[in-house]
Parts: sequence; structure tokens; C-alpha cells
Amino acid sequence: MTRQPIRAATVVDADGIAAVHAVSWRSAYRGIFKDSTLGPALDGERRAHWSGKLAAMGSDDTVLVADGVGFIAVWAKGDPGFGAYVDNLHVHPERRSAGLGRRLLGGAMRRVAGGGEIVDRGFDEIDGVQVPHSRIAWRDAARLAAECGVVD
Repeated sequence: MTRQPIRAATVVDADGIAAVHAVSWRSAYRGIFKDSTLGPALDGERRAHWSGKLAAMGSDDTVLVADGVGFIAVWAKGDPGFGAYVDNLHVHPERRSAGLGRRLLGGAMRRVAGGGEIVDRGFDEIDGVQVPHSRIAWRDAARLAAECGVVD
């Protein structure tokens, strides 16, 4: 399998990002989220979400895409008090465990300043289910990028 190129996303990537996001959710959250949440309406909802997010990106925000197989979104000022916020990191289920997620994270960390220690843990309610989350602050993004194997 060839190494998938990673590039900065633009508004025209909304449909492709939405497709990967939906297939990733359906794979990862089946049995956790309601079937109706993961049903056909998810595709349009994710398209609308990503069209809006990409159109509203600030110059310091980072969305990287590996066409058709993965993406990461980092909002530079997405978490007040903590700075950059890794909002999404998704890899197509058929391409998981091949290092693409690590490459996406490393590439994004090269582009954002700041912070990796867990600074908060909690739960979000999604579809009536309590889903755990962690807030991680990176104090040394360059080191994280190096640990992810980013050399380019």
C-alpha cells in the first residue's frame, strides 16, 4: 500500500471529509449511538457541518486531509484557557492501524503552537449515553510532531 499524501484541506474538501467522518462514526459508534443517529441522515448532516466549519476556518486553524481515507481538524483558539483544540481525527476503518492517524496528528502539531498532558476528564452525553472525554494540553507541539514521526 502506498503512503497516502497529506495536504491542507479547503472548502471543496467538505464532501470527502464528511464521507470519512460518517463511515468512521458508523464503524466506531455502532452499538453506542442510536441507529437513527448513524443512519442515512448522518451523511447530509456531516456535509453541512464540514461545509460550515471549513468556510469559517481562521488563518491559524488546521484541517489536514488524506483524500478519501482520513483527516484531522485542529482549531487554534478552540478551547478557551487551553488554546488549540483537536476536534476530530478520523481514519477510514479499512485504513486504520497503518500509521495514518499518527501522521495526521504529527502534521497538525507541526502547524500549531503550544502544548501533552491530560488536564481534565469528564463525560459528554451523546444519544442519552455518557461518553468519556479527556482534555489534553500540549506544552511542546514540536516534540509531539517528532514522536509522531513527522519528518517533512
